[in-house]
Amino acid sequence: MENRSRHYGDIKLWVEKVIDSCETIEHIKITKKLISNFDKQLEKTSVSEYWRENYYTIISPLNFLLSNKEDEIFNKQLK
Repeated sequence: MENRSRHYGDIKLWVEKVIDSCETIEHIKITKKLISNFDKQLEKTSVSEYWRENYYTIISPLNFLLSNKEDEIFNKQLK
């Protein structure tokens, strides 16, 4: 079994790969939950750094990527 890193940077990269692999709106919904869970975990483990660093450098960019992917999928469905 593969050892998986629990470092937030590695998790961020993994979530980015998940976002890139989304193909349906259902995938988007599930990925939103994934980001939300990651967000809660970051906030719980580093409360003092959360708003100053983690939200703006990790969570907000992930939400932005997911929003762009959602728009892309939605536009494909309209065609």
